[in-house]
Amino acid sequence: MWRHATRKGIWLTLAGLLGIWAFPCLAASANNAGERLRVPPGFQVSLFATGIEGPRMLRFTPSGSMIVSVPDKGRVILLSSKGQGEPLDRRVLLEGLNAPHGVDLHQGVLYIAEEDAVGRIAFNDAAGKVEGGYLRLIPLPHGGGHSTRTVRVGPDAKLYVTIGSSCNVCMETDPHRASMLRYDLDGAKGEIYAQGLRNSVGFDWRPADGALYATDNGRDLLGDDFPPCELNMITRGSHYGWPFANGQNIADPDFGFGAQHSINKSVPPVYEFRAHNAPLGITFIRNPDAAAALRGAALVALHGSWNRSVKDGYKVVSLHWREDGRIEARDFLWGFLENGAVHGRPADVAEGPDGAIYVSDDYAGNIYRIARIAH
Repeated sequence: MWRHATRKGIWLTLAGLLGIWAFPCLAASANNAGERLRVPPGFQVSLFATGIEGPRMLRFTPSGSMIVSVPDKGRVILLSSKGQGEPLDRRVLLEGLNAPHGVDLHQGVLYIAEEDAVGRIAFNDAAGKVEGGYLRLIPLPHGGGHSTRTVRVGPDAKLYVTIGSSCNVCMETDPHRASMLRYDLDGAKGEIYAQGLRNSVGFDWRPADGALYATDNGRDLLGDDFPPCELNMITRGSHYGWPFANGQNIADPDFGFGAQHSINKSVPPVYEFRAHNAPLGITFIRNPDAAAALRGAALVALHGSWNRSVKDGYKVVSLHWREDGRIEARDFLWGFLENGAVHGRPADVAEGPDGAIYVSDDYAGNIYRIARIAH
């Protein structure tokens, strides 16, 4: 929940120091992905790609190719195929980057969030390649914990960037940490859009009302069941609690004392995930022909706990907005955790132009495809 799971060795060492049982590496393979993993009735899961060495964020191009960030290898790659069942073509778009994580496409430009900058480069979708030079246009704070950065182009044609905190819990000296930032597409007119977001790796806009929602990872070292991880509805200028408060504005035991004014102004989450579930990527379903069970829903990748005595998470859930405003969660893809053994860790979710759902697994090195069963 500080740095992502592909930096596994660091956290296995920490787990040993803390007396936490480390992850056994039992990755889902091409032969057992459909048998081990589970989906709701009416869907089927298959292995779309494997052997990627830590795939994280996914974005589809207009032609239907998939852009995948591979932070630990410093690469952004392209997966493409001539048709269903055809072999995948794998191509490195860029390499030598500094932990590239978030990726997005807008009007023929590929935006990439590295640990210390947001860059851009022209992307030729028809040719499946980048063109011209890569420009690092927005410098970002880096170092400490939470190295991932996420970038999205919003409906207002602005760049939105999230930066996690530099620590588990602390008072940041740089207000850009634990925040969501917003810029013009050329990197100008930067502003701190929202604060108090400890580590919001994924965010998306709800088509039904245009509201912006972001996942957030709660702090560590307060036990198995507190604080909850969060889904926040983000509004400009708001503060979401960290490090002063957790969950429903419950004062933090380390930084809440004497901060009641800040706590009172904080916006509590609209939905709470279980503690240490580590929600990462989120995507709202936009396909009007999607299965009725998914229309209007958001899919969230729960990366899973590294610091609970009993592991939890390790699945994809669908979130459903009820008429009374409450949000209900249902399991959508599970089987990554069996009897305490970890077989994979979902990182991001994307809706393909073919109507299927794609999930990256940065632990097993796979990307899965979930499709409706044809009748």
